[in-house]
Amino acid sequence: MSVPSSAELTRARLARRFVALLLVVAGITACVLSVLNVTGGFIGDFRFLVTTFFLILGPGWSAAGFLRRAPAAHVWMLTVGVGVAVTLLVGQIMVSTGEWRPAIALYVMTVLSVPLLLRHAVVAQ
Repeated sequence: MSVPSSAELTRARLARRFVALLLVVAGITACVLSVLNVTGGFIGDFRFLVTTFFLILGPGWSAAGFLRRAPAAHVWMLTVGVGVAVTLLVGQIMVSTGEWRPAIALYVMTVLSVPLLLRHAVVAQ
């Protein structure tokens, strides 16, 4: 087992910070576009992509940011797995209760994820 160099650790930290900040911007953008009720055209397609990107990666990156010196493959597997699981769980809860409010679910997931993402942007492991 080899020990990573300080340059490799610095690149990994910068990459993790960049991803965390990108996800913060994506989450806030998705919420703003949702509040503005953007639905059609290029901006509507952009809203769909940004919202999907955030819902799949945002909650997962919030959890994966706590891994210390984990290989990138482990971080990304945890990120996608947790993101998909949380999104499916929230969708299942909405279907089971009959309260279909995807915009509110997006806001709640953003409010829960963004503080952790900002923490990971400042203190990248």
